[in-house]
Amino acid sequence: MRAFAAVVSLAFAGCAVQPEATLSGEALLSGETMGSAWTVKIVGRLPASAEDMRAGVQGRFDAVNRALSTYRPDSALSRFNDDGTGEWLDIDPELGEVLGFALSLAELSGGAYDVTVGPLVNLWGFGPDPATNNVPAPAAIEAARALVGWRRVAVDAAGRKARKEPGVRVDLSSLGKGRGVDRVAEYLDARGVTNYLIDLSGKLRARGRNHLGAPWRVEVEKPVADASSIAVGLDPQVITLRDDSVATAGDYRRFFESGGRHYSHIIDPRTGWPVTHSTVSATAIAADCMHADALATVLMAMPPEEAMSLANRLQWPALLISHAGDSYRVMRSTAWPSP
Repeated sequence: MRAFAAVVSLAFAGCAVQPEATLSGEALLSGETMGSAWTVKIVGRLPASAEDMRAGVQGRFDAVNRALSTYRPDSALSRFNDDGTGEWLDIDPELGEVLGFALSLAELSGGAYDVTVGPLVNLWGFGPDPATNNVPAPAAIEAARALVGWRRVAVDAAGRKARKEPGVRVDLSSLGKGRGVDRVAEYLDARGVTNYLIDLSGKLRARGRNHLGAPWRVEVEKPVADASSIAVGLDPQVITLRDDSVATAGDYRRFFESGGRHYSHIIDPRTGWPVTHSTVSATAIAADCMHADALATVLMAMPPEEAMSLANRLQWPALLISHAGDSYRVMRSTAWPSP
């Protein structure tokens, strides 16, 4: 997902939004968190200096990272994962709330979404351990699968407690960045900022209008490995955000090839293998970014017809891009907004 410059976004025939009034001033804040770069565009007067605002944004991202990171041994999630007792533990409230949502989504998706998939992700070389770019042995896959299963985790978010079976590890990276974006949005709202666009590695949340007084407009990233690649037959997929969030999951950046086959970092917890269906990217829109982030992952984990059926049944705004021979096919759910 990438944000348009406002002038470029308004140039699309049939998609332009006439600005009601030009808003004065645009500030761009930036930094790094969770292994990725973030930016925040703010239109209008800043409530504090740019440096103070940048520090406030960074602090919100860092707080989420301290709670949910699988790479930090001192995070609340890492401490929970290191427990081998199987007993109820007191946990960080941020972790409890996010874990509760993740388990509900696992049930809703029939296990296609499973935050205990970490052992498989790591085995395939897409986790904290160094990548090997090798297909694991079948016995190793089965051993990892024995530690996977969302029903092996329980959480009492209100009571700030959780437990898991010994050996089970939780990975919340599929929604951690979205959660960070939401915490930053809460900070900006509390400071009285009414026009902004937050972007953390393609997880976006918008409020208000851009500097031309028009709604924020973004384009779904084309599913190609790098800027030199060409997406044949794929028109730009432009989204107008009105106090919404959007996120995209895909298999075109993190993968390896072996024996002439493509192995994606999207692992199907039901099989233990990377997904093999034709979908190359899935985009979801939601009111908050944590939901959009997680829903995109759910849709990416499922074959396109199954994913679209779920999105239509639950009225999720979803867009899937799939391989169709040498070209691409675009599928939109019934709740996907019109241009």
